[in-house]
Amino acid sequence: MKHWLLAMLLVISVPTLAADQRQVSVLGQASVSAVPDLFQFSLFIEERGPLVSKLNEIVSHKTANIVNFLLEQGVQERDIQSMHVQLHPWYEHRENGSEQKGFVLGRQIQVSLRKLELYDRVLDGVMKYGATRIDGFQLGFENQQDLYLNALENAVANAKLRAQRLAKSLDAKVGKVISVSEVSRYRPAPMMMEARKMSLDTVSMPGEVAMDAQVEVQFELNF
Repeated sequence: MKHWLLAMLLVISVPTLAADQRQVSVLGQASVSAVPDLFQFSLFIEERGPLVSKLNEIVSHKTANIVNFLLEQGVQERDIQSMHVQLHPWYEHRENGSEQKGFVLGRQIQVSLRKLELYDRVLDGVMKYGATRIDGFQLGFENQQDLYLNALENAVANAKLRAQRLAKSLDAKVGKVISVSEVSRYRPAPMMMEARKMSLDTVSMPGEVAMDAQVEVQFELNF
């Protein structure tokens, strides 16, 4: 009987303790702005013909010229990456069917440019030295994660400020932190640029871009 009574008292006391817990939950938000300092693009070199060995010779020669040009412009070796090579048959379509004329050999080169003022010169140069096309224009930040972490810290400060304003309206004070959750997520996402008409147009570099962060924080309220 004593054990049964003790169990009854414990069950009854649980909701009483939960009701005495006074807390406030707020969503903190913040943004950090910065000017992008990284320009990335992909260039492609494609050649077609009957002999793979000849195609490889031409593509290798153009690749060497483009890489040497980029190095002369101050692009670092580590910023010239992903030299992906593709080879596939070359067909010409006729009224009575398709005829294989040879092969198409292509190479992709990804470039990161840290001197944004060289944007036009570099793009014009790689076309001059044999690039068939350029796409995948992106603007980003070399220290994007650091910017996000700064925004995250500011979001926590914003959450505390919001909690203090709410507590003041209730004649209470904000106590210790009960929990904190990151609502936003860090995802490196360079900004896409609209494709440029290589021979005619120019694209101006953007101004500051905002990096956002959100957190949910629960504080204890003291009355």
